Amino acid sequence: MTSNIKDLDKRMESLSQVIPERLAKKVEKALLEVLESAIYQNFKESSKFVRDYLSYVKKLRLAENPDKYARYIARKLVSDEISYNTRLEKIQAWYRRELHNAKEIIQGLLNMSLTDD
Repeated sequence: MTSNIKDLDKRMESLSQVIPERLAKKVEKALLEVLESAIYQNFKESSKFVRDYLSYVKKLRLAENPDKYARYIARKLVSDEISYNTRLEKIQAWYRRELHNAKEIIQGLLNMSLTDD
């Protein structure tokens, strides 16, 4: 029985190497990196920032069409260059650059929001 599970795991691993990562997984990974960084920087789990990003991850996982919801999240957070710059300024002012990779994450979300479906 366990050998069947191991074989299945190996096949799934090989499939994951062949199949490109979906947009939803990329966005989920980025959101989780932001959360991990926030917790590492001693943000409380009850802080609005952590709650908001955790909510995005939960809704993304429950979405009927995760890729479509991922694009919605990206557009909601940074719909264009102006909102990207505004959001980045707010993050820097509010968190005083405590989140080391916030700029890269937000830039990635901007790039996703600007790409066509």
